[in-house]
Amino acid sequence: MEMKRELIAAIDAGTTGTRCCVFDGLGKTVASGYCPMKTIYPGPGLVEEDPDLVIDLTFKAVQAAVESVDPSRIIGLCVTVQRNCFVPLDAEGDYLTNIITWQDQRGEEAHSWMIDCLRRNGMSWDDVYRINGQPFGSFQFGFKALWYRHFKEEMYRKTWKLVTPLAILTRAFGAEGYHEENNNLSFWLMADADKQRIDESLCRIFDFRPDIFPEALTPGTQVGVISKEASSRCGLLAGTPIYLGSGDQNCGALGAGNYGTSDITSVCMGTAGLCISYSAKPVRHPRGLCQIQGHPAGGYLMETHSSSCMSSHRWAENLFYTVDQKEKHMLTEDAKEAPVGSNGVLFLPWLQGAACPHYDDSARGAYIGMSLIHQKSDMSRATMEGICFENREMLETLWEADLPKAKSLRIVGGASNNDFWNQMQADIYGLPVETIEAKESTALGAGIICAVASGLYGSYKEASDHMTHVMKAYEPSFENNSKYDEVYDLWHECYRGLSNGAFQKIYAYQTRMK
Repeated sequence: MEMKRELIAAIDAGTTGTRCCVFDGLGKTVASGYCPMKTIYPGPGLVEEDPDLVIDLTFKAVQAAVESVDPSRIIGLCVTVQRNCFVPLDAEGDYLTNIITWQDQRGEEAHSWMIDCLRRNGMSWDDVYRINGQPFGSFQFGFKALWYRHFKEEMYRKTWKLVTPLAILTRAFGAEGYHEENNNLSFWLMADADKQRIDESLCRIFDFRPDIFPEALTPGTQVGVISKEASSRCGLLAGTPIYLGSGDQNCGALGAGNYGTSDITSVCMGTAGLCISYSAKPVRHPRGLCQIQGHPAGGYLMETHSSSCMSSHRWAENLFYTVDQKEKHMLTEDAKEAPVGSNGVLFLPWLQGAACPHYDDSARGAYIGMSLIHQKSDMSRATMEGICFENREMLETLWEADLPKAKSLRIVGGASNNDFWNQMQADIYGLPVETIEAKESTALGAGIICAVASGLYGSYKEASDHMTHVMKAYEPSFENNSKYDEVYDLWHECYRGLSNGAFQKIYAYQTRMK
């Protein structure tokens, strides 16, 4: 294939919106389209999306990207989506609910029933973790699926398949049937993480039908071609191959160049926050605190995650600033006026519960340490520092597993465009930080999968070498790092103090307000 001629279309259907990027063979974005997503909040801790709206907005995003290029040059479409979201289908293929998203916390209600199921079989969650590689929490769609199984029995009996946005989107564009990818099967909790397949023994423990899950395929598998109907809605030519992608964070790691070495750990500053390291072999955290996923290029990813990384940032911007001020990035500009440590103001970013390493759904966000001397600049900087402290805690948890400590960190997501924040991260983590040229690393990862699957490149290494490029590097200030060590200890003390009863009482009060 002629690399100068061929183009790749990649869809990233995320939490806050759907984006389509068209890349050339060197990873340059030549066109893009974006549509924001409307999220539904039926009650405290409940987070959903309309599946028909997801499909409609995705078509519009692709159409916006494709209209500025020659669609005959596009050699394939690859789709990546937000993980840990699912929707039940009945035998006619109709949706029985909205999409239940990864931020939804209703799975916590099934915890006691799940523990009872394990006890009846002489097991604990430690036994499940050895097979499944998922910590005990609520963000994984398996917890929500088991909630659905236990509390919605009548609806469960009507359910033909549980499908993810990846399956419904590829089918909408022309895939033959509903298909999942195998890298993230362990999120269902009833799968073997090492073998990346459904484990029927775990299904039996929870009285769950193994055939309720669609067929799982390897990323890069062609699952169909663009149909005539889809072509009329999105502008891609009918007959264009559709390749199965992987989860957004799996693709984001690939797009960031996090593949084949433990020297690089990627830090995703997206709606959720993730710290991800590559491993050639499956590993486990000694206390079961990290999750294990497959890497789309082969091997495994050890991950830690937070539930509200840039969600916390956007919340603070909405709270403190007008629309015009947000467009001028006033939160960052104000933060620059405050010193390291924000004059003792600390921000706890757990607006949607604390994930790794605490897995405490009762945890809530807070500003602590305020007095009459403090200003908005202190609050703004504390917001950014608090999000980074959570990332640092996740990095430290990650390296407690059998993984070498990274030599550098690749920052991806919205914050990677913020020089001030990138330098702050280097100072807080005490490690060099790098950013990449592609603004959308998740879409780039899907583009790399497409490039290999279509034969544009002969291997993932070759594709990654040509398509992923480091843009900037930030060296840590060890003077600032020393100051941050002290503030980080204070931040930890805040969690320890509030988690000893206060969070639980606040959570119980808020739950009664549903």
